[in-house]
Amino acid sequence: MRRTILSFMLFLMMNGILSAQEFKVPRIFSDHMVLQREVPVRLWGWDRANGKITISMDDVVISTVTDAQGRWEAYLPKQNAGGAHTITIKGSGEKILNDVYFGDVWMAGGQSNMEWVVGSNIDHMDAEIADSNYPEIRFFKVARKLSVVPLDDLDSGEWKEANPEHVKNFSAVAWFFAKRNHLEKGVPVGIIDDNWGGTPAESWVPTNRLISVKGYEEAAYTFNNPETDWPTLFAENDRNNAVKYQQVEDTQEFLKYGAHLFEYDDSSWEEIRLPNNESMQDFIYLRKSFTLDNLADAKLSFGHDGKWTVVFINGIQVHSKIWSDDPKVLDIDKSHLKKGKNVIAIRTVEDWSNDAFFGASGAMWIQVGDQKINLEGTWKFNNRIEPPYPKVVRYEHSPGTLFNAMINPVAGYTINGAIWYQGESNVNKNQYYKDLFMALIDEWRVRWNQGPFPFMYVQLANYQQRYDYPTDSDWAKLQEAQAQTLTLTNTGMATAIDIGDAADIHPRNKQDVGLRLWLQAKHLVYGENIIYSGPMYRGHVIKENKVEVSFDHVGKGLMQKNFDELVGFALAGEDQKFYWADAVIEGDRVILSAPEVPQPVAIRYGWADNPAVALYNKEGLPAVPFRTDRW
Repeated sequence: MRRTILSFMLFLMMNGILSAQEFKVPRIFSDHMVLQREVPVRLWGWDRANGKITISMDDVVISTVTDAQGRWEAYLPKQNAGGAHTITIKGSGEKILNDVYFGDVWMAGGQSNMEWVVGSNIDHMDAEIADSNYPEIRFFKVARKLSVVPLDDLDSGEWKEANPEHVKNFSAVAWFFAKRNHLEKGVPVGIIDDNWGGTPAESWVPTNRLISVKGYEEAAYTFNNPETDWPTLFAENDRNNAVKYQQVEDTQEFLKYGAHLFEYDDSSWEEIRLPNNESMQDFIYLRKSFTLDNLADAKLSFGHDGKWTVVFINGIQVHSKIWSDDPKVLDIDKSHLKKGKNVIAIRTVEDWSNDAFFGASGAMWIQVGDQKINLEGTWKFNNRIEPPYPKVVRYEHSPGTLFNAMINPVAGYTINGAIWYQGESNVNKNQYYKDLFMALIDEWRVRWNQGPFPFMYVQLANYQQRYDYPTDSDWAKLQEAQAQTLTLTNTGMATAIDIGDAADIHPRNKQDVGLRLWLQAKHLVYGENIIYSGPMYRGHVIKENKVEVSFDHVGKGLMQKNFDELVGFALAGEDQKFYWADAVIEGDRVILSAPEVPQPVAIRYGWADNPAVALYNKEGLPAVPFRTDRW
């Protein structure tokens, strides 16, 4: 035990105090960076204790002295937007920063919907890449890393200018936000692209804060335990993860098993029905035969073709898919087909949760000429052809691990504000999200020491099955928690309840998300008198069997959109049973009634995983989901 504690202390020293004895500037201060305009800009670094540091830029010269631990900081005076500048930092060594611009700088955080890049099949991707030559828009991508202790610096990363080559790897939401900022304000824009797909909010909050956040106390204590040999555990987990993805991403080695071949004997395999309602695990092999009367070029559809999938017909590969690809109807050359018996063989694996689902009802078929064959139903199944992939712990989901490694090293880099898109991974603990999210925002503001800087975020988009009756929804409860976070000063929320995708948690319309965040920024940061939000519930009055609902942010007026009726509203009486309401717009109010609810008590709007919603203001922004009950 003593050895473990000493190892942990050595780990802390090697990542902190000792590294501060040599001249060093944080990685994020590098060529092509963007610094925040019109405010003093903080610079910092490390050198020998009690040594002199000189910073020069144009005619500005600043001097400071390192402290006993070798740390220093200084502030550049306010600068107007523009560039390029050269900054020289001298101590026992020297760092020259070239092509530095001043403009607007933003943190862009969250999980996969913020991480999703321009080059991953977003809407109108090709046109957007073609229109991306804006060298004064620059992104710094913070590499994925985790730690149980706060780190001082990043291992890698560089500022990159926007152009067709680089923009493919920029966060799409942040790109559309930055592009509007640049074009409308005429200033350089810097984005610190700091996110990790699938991660919950608690990963981005320091553990010493989480200890006081309900629902996270015990987990936070666990990761504050100095007796655990975390470096060894992380290293072992990294090795297991590397083995896992070597298998998951394999496109050749698995062919040695022969399970893709026409003549393979699958008589001993189990049978399964597709599309499946219960998940399949590990490396899954599926086979199904079908008979053709005539040959012609064919179309093949599965509706949903898994995460990592390879498809064969009669032993010939006809399709491969990685997780970010959209499902599509496949074109099959007739040379791959035979008269009589044919065999489809599939290898698929789900790398995230190891819970694989394949196919979609009504969308599994192959059409050859005039012959259309339904592929739903019984398939042969085997998940023991290959050994299961090794168990991997997602430590990046653990309290504080990403704050320590990805936020702490850049905290204090002077910014204009933050944009955030996250919440999907906290739906199962939605009851704690408001306090957790508020703690995240507050803690970031404390660590940046810039006061309550603007923090704008996206409310979760609609997702999953749409029902023809009112439902309860954990997804909606998470959206509600996000809306409640607006009670924090200097926060803004972009609603995306109308631009999601029932079948994909990653909607490809990132343009509107970026626009709606930008509208929040125009109001919150730049003080513009605009309509920046869709209608938000203000209050209601019950008059006999009707309810009059009033809203804020009605702009030029309320309107109905996308549906023939004003759908999305539900009413309930004392029995707490909700029924769809008949809704009519009258001026700036909506009048609700339902024959099943003669004495209404409670209202819900857009309260579902994937609600049909039709209420907008005339500026084209959707109404924010809400409920008035607390049952």
